[in-house]
Amino acid sequence: MPESPLILLVDDEQANLELFSIILQDEGYRILAAEGVMDALNLLLENKPDLIISDIYMPEVGGFEFYEKVQKIPELRSVPFIFLSALADRAHVREGKELGADDYLTKPIDVDELITTVRGKLKRAASLRSAMENEFNSLKEQILSTLSHELNTPLTYIIGFSEIISSGASQISTNELKEFANLIRHGGGRLKNLVDDFLETIQIDSGQTQKYYESGKHEFDLAETLRALKEEYSPLADEKNIGFKVNADGDLRVVASESLMRDLLGRLLSNAIKFTAKGSVTLNASRDGDYVELDIIDTGAGFPEQELPRMFQKFYQFNKDKQQQQGAGLGLYIAKNLAEINHCRLTISSIEGTGTKASLNIPAR
Repeated sequence: MPESPLILLVDDEQANLELFSIILQDEGYRILAAEGVMDALNLLLENKPDLIISDIYMPEVGGFEFYEKVQKIPELRSVPFIFLSALADRAHVREGKELGADDYLTKPIDVDELITTVRGKLKRAASLRSAMENEFNSLKEQILSTLSHELNTPLTYIIGFSEIISSGASQISTNELKEFANLIRHGGGRLKNLVDDFLETIQIDSGQTQKYYESGKHEFDLAETLRALKEEYSPLADEKNIGFKVNADGDLRVVASESLMRDLLGRLLSNAIKFTAKGSVTLNASRDGDYVELDIIDTGAGFPEQELPRMFQKFYQFNKDKQQQQGAGLGLYIAKNLAEINHCRLTISSIEGTGTKASLNIPAR
């Protein structure tokens, strides 16, 4: 049988601690009582409560400062926190809520309100915890599945053909050697892309990419970036025998991180070319007031409208098995975040069997 929830009570008045302890213990909760913040911090070294109830006005260290100290402990950030105070003025209520506390009760405490509030906060916390665990388990399964396939396949190329070359070099023709080398290079490139995508996702989620943008944003000519991308992706389009055009008109100076913008546009172009079996990919860019409007239009496979909300999720790939897609399904997740970091608006529309359009709204100078 699971243990009942553990509640930490913090108050400088012993009478209050005894009263609240009796009320909550009668409801079946386990109680830790701390007479002041320093006592509470010592208890938190060895205990993780399910809920914290703290007075605000205490000598030496007050409740607001205690809350901020708790928030600096990673494993306690999700623990519900309720403030208690004899003052009911709106300024103090607002201050407590602005800090991020879950609720605010005023003394003298109504017993029914205290019990109802505690029950509600614990129930809400349990629900959030369950949802997070389910999401984590689902994400873990996706990562394991992706890594299993995306790591093993290129490694098979690299190890297999390396063994053939090393064991039978004298019997291998020059043409065969070139072919094996290309396959090894292809496998290595696929591994590099996978590692790069995972690292970039971590940098985005940790806030490092945001800091990079803040330190590197400047005004630059997007037309030069588009010319470089045209040169980079034309061979890929030629290899698939599809058309690739870039139409860039007018003043295309924008304010963004040039390297992040190139990464973003490269991902959108790569997707467009990859999923276009025949036809063309066209990039149109033009100035529209305070923004540069950019569209990447392809005549590829497209996808159903109902799939749109999922396209920017981590590890999501539409029809992965049928289309034999490579990669971890992080490209559009990264692209969406790079757009937001650069204060751009990225939207995608698509018609299954007809094509897809990615539209980007970029701030000009």
